[in-house]
Amino acid sequence: MNLLRRYRLLFLLMNTGFIGNLTVIYYLSKGITYGQIGLVSAVSALGFFLFEVPTGVVADKVSRKTSVLIGMALFSLGTVILILLRNFPMLVAYAVISSLGATFVSGSLQAWLFDNLGHLGMQKRYREVMRDVKTLTLVFSAFSIPTGAFLAQFYGFTLPLVMTLITELGALLTALSIPEYEFKKPEVSYHLHVLGSARELFKGDLLPLVLISIAVTVSINQFRKFFEPYLGGILAESLGTTIMGTLGVLGIVEVLIKTIPKLLGVRLREGWSRKAYELAPVIIPLLTLLSAIYSNPLFVVILGMAAALVNAAFGFNVSVEFQHRIPSEKRATVISLDMMFSALVMAAFYAVYGFAVDMAGLEEARLIFAVILLVVGVAFKIASLGPFGEPLKLRHLAED
Repeated sequence: MNLLRRYRLLFLLMNTGFIGNLTVIYYLSKGITYGQIGLVSAVSALGFFLFEVPTGVVADKVSRKTSVLIGMALFSLGTVILILLRNFPMLVAYAVISSLGATFVSGSLQAWLFDNLGHLGMQKRYREVMRDVKTLTLVFSAFSIPTGAFLAQFYGFTLPLVMTLITELGALLTALSIPEYEFKKPEVSYHLHVLGSARELFKGDLLPLVLISIAVTVSINQFRKFFEPYLGGILAESLGTTIMGTLGVLGIVEVLIKTIPKLLGVRLREGWSRKAYELAPVIIPLLTLLSAIYSNPLFVVILGMAAALVNAAFGFNVSVEFQHRIPSEKRATVISLDMMFSALVMAAFYAVYGFAVDMAGLEEARLIFAVILLVVGVAFKIASLGPFGEPLKLRHLAED
C-alpha cells in the first residue's frame, strides 16, 4: 500500500465514529446535568490549553509520528473509560485523557503528512490530498453515524462505543505502518523553540487569521453545543416519544447537518469557498439566532446544514493557509499554540454556556449567545476592511 493510501486509511479510521454528538444524550442518560457537561467541555478545552505546547514540542523535537501514536493510544484509553462511564468524575477523567490525546495528534498529523509530501516532491498537492481525505472520511461517516445511532436506540450506547474503540485501534496500527521521512529536529533548546514558535504566531501575518478562526470556532460550537437534546426535545414532542426514542432520527440528522455539508464545504469551487470563508464570522451566528427564534424541526435542520457547510469551507481554507505560512521546523508547535489559545477561549465559553442553559433554559441561552456572537462577527468583518484585510486573504489560492 503506497503512502497516500495509508494516510487515507488512517484518516478514515480516525474519523469514523458511531456516536458523534449523540454522546451528549449519553451523558444526560447517566444523570449528568447541562452545567456539568459544560464544565467537562471546559476541562477538555483547558486540557488543550495545558497540553498543546508540550505535545507540539514532542512532535517537533522528538518525532511527528511518535506524537501521533501516543495520541491515538490515549484516544483508545479514553473510549474505554467512556464505555464504563458511571458518574461525573469518570467523565472528567475521560475529558482529560481525550484532550491530552487530541493535543498529541493535532498539528502533528498534518505536519507529518505535509513534510512527507515535501520529501516526495508533492507538497503543492497538500490541499488536493486533504480535500480527498476529508471527502472519503465524510462519506464513510454518513453511514457509520446513523448506524451507531440506531444501534444506540435499540441496544444501548455500549455497542456503538465498542465499535468506535475497534476503529481507533485500527488507526493506531495503520499509523505504525507509515514511515516518517527525513525528520529534522530543531537545533535550539525547548524554551527557545517555544518562544520562537510563539513569535511566529503573534506576527501580523498570522495573528488576524488566529483571531478570526477562534471567533468562528466559538460560533459554530455554540450552534452545535446541546443541539442534539435541543432538536431531540422538539422531535420528541412532535412524535409523542422520548429523546431516547429519537436517537435514530438524530443520527440521520447529524449526517444531514454535519457530514454532508462538510463534504460539500471542502469541495466547493474556489470562488464559492473563498466567499464562504469571508462570510463565516457573520453567517454562522446569524443562522444560530434564526434556529432559536423559530424552532421548527425542518427549519432548524436546514439552518444546521447551512452553518456546517460555511464552517467546513472556512476551516478547510484556514488549515491549508496555516500550513503554507508556517516554517517547517516550527510547524507542529505553532499549530499547537494556536490550538492552545483557541482552547482557552472555548473553555471559558463552555463553562459559562453550560450554566447559562441550566439557569435560563436551552432555547433562551441559545438566543442570547447567538446575538452576542453576531456582534463579534460583524466587528471582525469591519476590521477585515481595514488593518486585517491583507493577512486574512487566502494567499495559497493565489499561489495555485
